[in-house]
Amino acid sequence: MSAAGRTVLVTGCSSGIGRATALLLAEQGFQVWAGVRRQDSCEELAGLNVAGLTPVLLDVTQDADACRVRQLIEQRSPAGLFALVNNAGVGLPATVELSSLDEVRHVLEVNTLAPLRMIQHCLPLLRKTGGRIVNMSSINGTQAMPMVGAYSASKFALEALSNTLRVELRPWRISVSLIRPGQVRTAIFDKAWRDLQEKSANIPQELKSGYDPLHASAERFNQRGVQAATTPDRVARTVLRTLQARRPRTHYLVGLDALGLQCAQRVTPTRLMDRILARVMGVLKPISSS
Repeated sequence: MSAAGRTVLVTGCSSGIGRATALLLAEQGFQVWAGVRRQDSCEELAGLNVAGLTPVLLDVTQDADACRVRQLIEQRSPAGLFALVNNAGVGLPATVELSSLDEVRHVLEVNTLAPLRMIQHCLPLLRKTGGRIVNMSSINGTQAMPMVGAYSASKFALEALSNTLRVELRPWRISVSLIRPGQVRTAIFDKAWRDLQEKSANIPQELKSGYDPLHASAERFNQRGVQAATTPDRVARTVLRTLQARRPRTHYLVGLDALGLQCAQRVTPTRLMDRILARVMGVLKPISSS
């Protein structure tokens, strides 16, 4: 499928998967609107002088920003929008009990409500082309993990919305695809490390015997993420496949860890999976009451 003249909006392009996706799609001939939240990121992308790449300020949590970007695309691309790639996202490495409601609310706002906001604004443009929606999910969107409960909740919800939209948008032949990467080598792990250190220091004394092992395990997994085999470029290539496919798949897995977890889910009873996760996280045995 030729990319010539096809307009795509990608969110969260300041770094990582979003940046890699925007650059790859532009290189392949798509006309890419690359949404970034900060002015310095916008200027940095513009300074690359990549043909077909247009950086644009876009805070996906702000309705006014989404409206403004939609109007810009409509003016420049009256034929419509070929694809919306909802990539922007945030994490929250913390136990559920010690996650403040404001923190959880922010994760849901960015990872779940913001993609819905962008979809609702872009659907009139996508209807013109019978276009495509690509939502960046995660292996945590099908298996809830310790220490990322809020993040998993946001991705589970995104998966539910995507599954519903896939049926509801059939009359306009708009496809909806989910991409589920495993651990991807991005700067998100640097922030997660800082967050873990802050959260660890603030565990109430009476809860430390139960939650310290979880934090220690989360820190080890975070360090593995820094060295993950899956790169942002690999995820970007999966997005490209989704946009080039004659009939895009509903789900794409990226990384051996994502594939392995999916296989394990299919054959492992829930209680056994809980036990495995508890062992891996160092909390299999209950705390002594003495």
